[in-house]
Amino acid sequence: MSKELRFVTNDLAVQEQLPRGLHFWLSRPDITGSKNLVCVRVEVEPGNGHAFHRHPKMEEFIYVISGQAEQWIEDECRVLGPGELAFIPKDVVHATYNTGTEKLVFLAVLSPAAEPGDTEPDMVDVSTEEPWRSLKAPL
Repeated sequence: MSKELRFVTNDLAVQEQLPRGLHFWLSRPDITGSKNLVCVRVEVEPGNGHAFHRHPKMEEFIYVISGQAEQWIEDECRVLGPGELAFIPKDVVHATYNTGTEKLVFLAVLSPAAEPGDTEPDMVDVSTEEPWRSLKAPL
């Protein structure tokens, strides 16, 4: 691994606009060569979010940097603010919504990293399935 991949500056982060928000990929196999960690900073506008989904092979931390996150883990919901964290075990359904009035910024750390060639973490959307769609309507 080259040294420049050990320090990921803003200009080296891979930006990707996804329907759920602007992603700044800071670490994944194609950026840092990491085999065990994926790290992404996500910016979510008010009223948007990442609907119910699960990562069959990955654990995840969601750490709120700024704004307000309506964080669901299975059927439990908490509102998280700056400096607060949610831990999602492997294959557990969860969702993150911005129900505040300002942009939500959070850091997501997932492990292990995706398989070589995969750039986005292994994810299964369940937002249109019951009971998830009855807890919160899909975006």
